[in-house]
Amino acid sequence: MFSCLQSIQGDSNSSLTTPSLPAYDTQRLAFDRNFDYKPVAIYYPATVEDAVAAIKCAAAFNISIAPRSGGHSFEAYSVGGRDGSLVIDLAHFQQFSLDSATGIATVGAGTRLGPLYARLWKEGQYLIAAGTCPAVGIGGIALGGGVGMAARKHGATTHNIVGMTMVSAEGKILEVSASSNSDLFWALRGAGGGSFGLVTEFQIRAFKAPPVATTLRLFYPVENSREVIHAFTTWASTVSADDLYAAIIVSNDFVLVYSSYFGTKVQALDVLEPVFRVVGEPTRKTIHEGSWYEAVAIASHGVNVEHPDLSQYRYHRGRALVYRKPLSVAEIEVVHKYLHVLPRPKGSTETYITIELWGGKINRPDASPAAFDYHRGVLYSIQFGVSWDDPSGQPGVDCVECIEWSAEFAREMQAVYSSGPRLESYQNYMDRDLPEALDAYYGPYLPRLKNIKRRIDPTNVFSFPQSIPLPAT
Repeated sequence: MFSCLQSIQGDSNSSLTTPSLPAYDTQRLAFDRNFDYKPVAIYYPATVEDAVAAIKCAAAFNISIAPRSGGHSFEAYSVGGRDGSLVIDLAHFQQFSLDSATGIATVGAGTRLGPLYARLWKEGQYLIAAGTCPAVGIGGIALGGGVGMAARKHGATTHNIVGMTMVSAEGKILEVSASSNSDLFWALRGAGGGSFGLVTEFQIRAFKAPPVATTLRLFYPVENSREVIHAFTTWASTVSADDLYAAIIVSNDFVLVYSSYFGTKVQALDVLEPVFRVVGEPTRKTIHEGSWYEAVAIASHGVNVEHPDLSQYRYHRGRALVYRKPLSVAEIEVVHKYLHVLPRPKGSTETYITIELWGGKINRPDASPAAFDYHRGVLYSIQFGVSWDDPSGQPGVDCVECIEWSAEFAREMQAVYSSGPRLESYQNYMDRDLPEALDAYYGPYLPRLKNIKRRIDPTNVFSFPQSIPLPAT
């Protein structure tokens, strides 16, 4: 296969990294360094035509393809999630333009969120609804959903996609929209990450940023974690304001209520008043009223928005569930047990949960249905995380007690899950240990997704351990 890939480079700026090259061991690394997968090669196409040729090479040699936009997959699926995949890295696909008349941004699938936010701001103080981590690639977040600071106001990232360019497993360049390849348009928006083809470009709705935005960081003692979790998840079921983003982080050391609001400090505090009514005033707080871009910078937790450090990495195990009603007493007690009763796992640097508010526009029907719509009605997501460190920065460094802690925490939360008759989770936070994971991500849409998979990728070229499978024959 190497000779096939090498033959397509020609005068192109594309490049191929094979295991024999010194750069291979750096370029194959996942953002989560606890994984240590070895792809057959990493290919960087410079043009759509390069991508077409690379896909044909992989298909001819029966090699699975792993598209990589930013590389932040929870399970390292952007390097295949196993050995032997061909990684097609979209780093060269950085094109950007904004049509101010229509509000549609054209964005290359290798663009990172931070540089994209900076470009949109400079073009006339625009924004798109996406996540808070500047180094995340637009490709992964957009195709899996995309919940962040503007989602309640404008919908998930995937809901705001109006068109895409995709290369199929057969090497066909497809224009995908509500009026062209409409079944694929439905599937890609919510289930498209690595399962159907290589998306190289998006057309996404952009919106004018608010004239003022307020960021609140409110700290509470860990002793109040039960009350804060109860108040927040109850409030999530009643809050009607769309102009805000909110989350709580409960760690072994602190409890933080975090919110960004499209408006003034007074308005923001008024929306959060039901939470204060239950848990009282915080022990410490910081409130910043300024521009939307300043709010984005604060949400990035010190990462340079326009120029994020792409060499950063972590050792981490994350799992997630989503919920359609407030947490039960039993669920809150499990959280309390793992964060504040049991000792922190030996070797860990942090244990935490993040509860992130959904709702608003995310849950309202859109003119163009999407596979992500299974999650309409979700009030919030919960991530369960543990981090550790290793000064070597080498891949495959496990913290055994951390992994065991994460697995046991997840099992106990799943055992008392009260939100519905079966587990429901978010496909951008994939977990290969989640029981009946594909049902949790896609629900009743899974059979339709399998049928689209059979039509568009009948030989399963685009595959990874939790990709949309072909239907049983």
